[in-house]
Amino acid sequence: MSNPTEGELFFERLKDMQFPSLQPLRKTFNHASERIPDTLAEALVTCKPFEEPELSLEERDHDNRDLAFVVLEVFESLTKEEQWIYHMLVEIGLSMRFVARVLGMPKTTFARKRDELAEKIRLNLLEHEVVRKKLGL
Repeated sequence: MSNPTEGELFFERLKDMQFPSLQPLRKTFNHASERIPDTLAEALVTCKPFEEPELSLEERDHDNRDLAFVVLEVFESLTKEEQWIYHMLVEIGLSMRFVARVLGMPKTTFARKRDELAEKIRLNLLEHEVVRKKLGL
C-alpha cells in the first residue's frame, strides 16, 4: 500500500472535519432528551449559576453561515469539472480509481489533477479568516 499524497490527506481531512457541505444549513440536536437553546437569551436564562451558557442555535447558525458562505464562494470559483471531481470524491466518496475511469484518464494523471485541486481549494480557503479560525490556525 502506498503512502497517501497531500491531496488524499487534504480530502480525507475535509471528510473527517465534516466541513460544511454545500447543502442548506440544518439545525441539529445533541440527543433527543437535550434541547439546544434557540437564542442567546434563552441560553443565558437556562444555564446554571457560574456556568458558561451553551451555544444557542442562533450563534451556531451564525458561525456556520459565515463558514458555509466562504466554502460556497471557494466552490463557485472552481471550474465545472473541478466542482464535479470535488463532489464525487468528498461528498459522494467515490474512489479515485473509479472517478479516473469515468473521466477516461489514467489514475496517475487523475491523482495529479486531484492533488492540484486539493492545493487550489486549500489555498483559497486559507485566504479567509473564518476558515483559519475554524481550523485553529
